[in-house]
Amino acid sequence: MTVEISPAIETRLLTEARKQGISVETLLERLVTERLSAPEAVKAAPELPVWHLGAVGSLRRADIYDDAD
Repeated sequence: MTVEISPAIETRLLTEARKQGISVETLLERLVTERLSAPEAVKAAPELPVWHLGAVGSLRRADIYDDAD
């Protein structure tokens, strides 16, 4: 897989990899693995709100428009 990154990000990755004494590929693999194994990465779809509005019948034209009699 190929990923295009900005030169600034590439520099930050190189610097961090040198600090840790590992290759950039190993650093990227660690970062991706940590990100994917984090609990917030495996969230379910957000729950939709439930509105308990009671029984609602069909609206009359007068309920929608001001000009109706």
